[in-house]
Amino acid sequence: MKRNTTLPIGRTARLAYEIDDLRAACSKAATHLMNQRCLDEEELDECARLDDALAQAQRLLKISVRDIMLSRLNRRSRAR
Repeated sequence: MKRNTTLPIGRTARLAYEIDDLRAACSKAATHLMNQRCLDEEELDECARLDDALAQAQRLLKISVRDIMLSRLNRRSRAR
């Protein structure tokens, strides 16, 4: 019987969802920056860039985990 190598799929999926917390922190920081008397546009731009990077990483992780899980399900159903 062929065994699949143990991949950290569960941990990767959890990481993808934990990115939500980081994105929420970016949003909170942006809100705080917007409420300042003197708006620091550079810092606000950096906050937005960080959120964009996190969003991109999150999408990639979620898509990859989904594709791997579907692939494994398809292989198992064909093996029966």
